[in-house]
Amino acid sequence: MTWPSEKVRRLAIHSSSNSSNIQYHQQRQFFSFEHLRSFITVSSTNPLLSKTFLSEVLRSSKLLKVLELVGQEIEETPNEVFNLLHLTYLSLYGTKVKSVPRAIGKLQHLEYLNLGYTGLRELPAEILKLLKLRYLTVFQPVDTSDDDYGFHGFKGPSKLGGLLSLQTLNTIDASSGSVIVKEIGKLTQLRVLYITQLRREDGKELCSSLVNLTSLRELSVDSVGKGDDYEIIDLNHHQHSLSSSSSSSCSFLQSLRVILMCGRLEKMPQWVAHLHSLVRIDLDWSRLRGEEDPLESLQHLPNLGRINFCGSYQGEGLCFKAGGFLKLKWMHLKRMEGLRWMRVEEGALPRLQKLFLEQLPSLEELPMGIQHLIKLQRLTLYEMSSQLREKLLENQKEESEDYRKIAHIPEILIGYYTDDGEWRDRWLWAEKKKTYNLS
Repeated sequence: MTWPSEKVRRLAIHSSSNSSNIQYHQQRQFFSFEHLRSFITVSSTNPLLSKTFLSEVLRSSKLLKVLELVGQEIEETPNEVFNLLHLTYLSLYGTKVKSVPRAIGKLQHLEYLNLGYTGLRELPAEILKLLKLRYLTVFQPVDTSDDDYGFHGFKGPSKLGGLLSLQTLNTIDASSGSVIVKEIGKLTQLRVLYITQLRREDGKELCSSLVNLTSLRELSVDSVGKGDDYEIIDLNHHQHSLSSSSSSSCSFLQSLRVILMCGRLEKMPQWVAHLHSLVRIDLDWSRLRGEEDPLESLQHLPNLGRINFCGSYQGEGLCFKAGGFLKLKWMHLKRMEGLRWMRVEEGALPRLQKLFLEQLPSLEELPMGIQHLIKLQRLTLYEMSSQLREKLLENQKEESEDYRKIAHIPEILIGYYTDDGEWRDRWLWAEKKKTYNLS
């Protein structure tokens, strides 16, 4: 394209090609970046752009405030970045950057720093000089497998609590111990907190820190380990004050809307039942024993709309009692090998719209009372027992009991692997819907 003006303030490049680079070399003498305030690239991986064009932009854009280099094929942060003293927003998301130089401390006005999906695992102490920093994201995905997923966090400096303006901290590696967990309690402006590699012995310290985070909206806690070897998350240290009249008992995590926990639980933290603002809870690999029914502490939460359980419960049955889960719209239950039955009492789950059941090999019957879920729009059954799958696929007669239970559900998807290892999706009402649509 022809360079539009000598006073361009915002430049976004969404892709690059050889032709655009030729055009750049032909017209580069007419380009001016002196007035540039915002420079954004999205998945623009042409190496000529990365080295030549990017370098010239950064060198001449002294007034730049926003720099976003999403998906660039760069392995280190360009040195020119640290001379952009007016920079408030820096994103290197999805790049191959593996370290941040100490010069990061020069960016005194930086408020937003996104280093997600990079190779970074540690930040220098100079990050503490960024006193205006409100958003800090540093994580790297774990190699995926059936039992091992999530993200690596970063190891921060021991005095991380000095970043008093911080509102988002994602994801801090707590494996170094109680010092960093205690520092989190000083970040009283936090709204989003993601912690990984939490040790069992640091659970009490974390609860003490959480008392101070009265604005927290989203909390994610991953323990040390993976799969069946996750260490216990011990967060049952605030229940003693829940019955007291102290201000801390009234305010403890009362702003929390999302809680994600990955790791074993001996019991559900008692304070979870008091999170009246909670809209979503994920429990992964908590392995709660049969007597620790996770539904007991969740069923009366007034705003809970989404549940995701994966390997969360070792009991044989789950009962959704009448009057429980009045706002729940989405539920995913996965990898609970001992689960043999589910029951939905009339008056429970009145607003449930999507139910996803996956890898529950002992569940050989449809949930009892599923006919009470009158708002259910979609039922998905993935890798369930062969008995349940065959019963549904082979018996679609309208007079059958199973048919009558689920006839009101518009979409029913059954997914499974065939004997030769091929994945197959089957829509239960496919033929019926096709006939209906034609009419």
